[in-house]
Amino acid sequence: MSNSVAQVSPEIKEMLDASAPSRDLIRGGDWMRSLGHKYLPQFPQETDDDYEARVKSTWLFDGVGKTVEDLAGKVFETPVLLSETGTDLDVWAYNVDLQGRDLSTFARECFDAAQVSGISFIMVDAPPRGADVTRLQAQQQNLRPYFVGLKIEDVIGYRAEIIDNTPLLTQIRIMESTTENTNDEFAPDIIEQIRVLTLPIEEGRVVGAVNVRLYRKNDAQEFILYDAYETQMPRIYVTALDLGRDGFMKAKPCHSRLAEINLAHWRSQSDQANIMHHARAPMKYFHGYSREDLESFTEGAGYAFYSSNENAKIGVVEHSGAAIDAGRTELKDMEFQMQAMGLQLIVSRTGSSTATGDMIDESKINSRLGMWADNLKDTLELAFSYMADLAGISTDIDIIINKDYSASALSHLDMETLNKMFLAEVISKQTYINEAKRRNVLSEEINPEDEAEMIEMSPMDMPDGNLG
Repeated sequence: MSNSVAQVSPEIKEMLDASAPSRDLIRGGDWMRSLGHKYLPQFPQETDDDYEARVKSTWLFDGVGKTVEDLAGKVFETPVLLSETGTDLDVWAYNVDLQGRDLSTFARECFDAAQVSGISFIMVDAPPRGADVTRLQAQQQNLRPYFVGLKIEDVIGYRAEIIDNTPLLTQIRIMESTTENTNDEFAPDIIEQIRVLTLPIEEGRVVGAVNVRLYRKNDAQEFILYDAYETQMPRIYVTALDLGRDGFMKAKPCHSRLAEINLAHWRSQSDQANIMHHARAPMKYFHGYSREDLESFTEGAGYAFYSSNENAKIGVVEHSGAAIDAGRTELKDMEFQMQAMGLQLIVSRTGSSTATGDMIDESKINSRLGMWADNLKDTLELAFSYMADLAGISTDIDIIINKDYSASALSHLDMETLNKMFLAEVISKQTYINEAKRRNVLSEEINPEDEAEMIEMSPMDMPDGNLG
């Protein structure tokens, strides 16, 4: 009956802290505005009212979210499928989580979560099944294994040990919620509980099956043991989709650098909106007026202002506009950097090579995104092998996943060199576009001068939603 069961482990806390920017950005503008000072500092001498007004006028350029969506769109351009096994697995793949989601839809959500945090998890579970339940009865009652997708936020902690020279997950704590009926049929109780899965280990050996403990809050809001039971599982059936792998069950966020630029854009856009407001409403100055005169001042059509001081003056201080143009340029440059960083994920990661070698490497599709797809394939195959173990099925598992999305003959080295040269202002945007065209990344019909003119004439990117 220890409340320490709810204490987040150091490993999970480290991953949560590292992925916080990406996870916050992915939730959209309303969420970012609600965080206030966390990512948007208050200026010296800026009043609380002025700061609140600035926060409400700030909108989010969805660089991280768009990159996650675009990259997942390439991997899932064709559905992720389980090769036919001739077993119940073929049917279960069409409702892999018992919530109506097929394998491809479920895998997409896991892949998106892993992109944002660097890691996500798939747990294979099964409802309790009595020894006297026949196979037919189990099918009729849908008592079969299923997948559960877990984000890093769902995992409180875990423990692993080296068994037979291999790291083995021996305990995991998961935060989850369940519902229970109440006297009001339209308002069921939503109950938060912690699920603890433990694999008993003694002297470096597994000595039993996985046991489950459920903890729920009491009246004092402390987690206490609510239920416990034994399973027949020989191991904890949880596998990690660790795209940013940094050790066993550990990972770093995949888009941390992109998130830094996105946050810089968030702050810069706030400054830009703020300066635009002041530029559109010039600051007035009064000379030769008393405080009493100013207190009675009213501005608007049909109003006049009088002073007995013949030297009294009213004027305005207008913005030159230079800072506005500089801010707009900075925003556009950061947007370009975010787009370039997303492109790097789909270019071949090869060293110096000839054009022929580039085309050969392209056919191999050994990009970072391709490696992520391989990681997803391995994770899903392992999860299906767990499902097969639980169901007593012996078969080969093969997941079919798309990896045909490499960016033409553009090598990683070429892309990295071009980006560095552009960011260092060694080459212009026009040269960058011409080089991209030469490598078949952009269409030959694109005119750099037309593109520059359209960028200059286009309005600022639209905000993500209602700012009120």
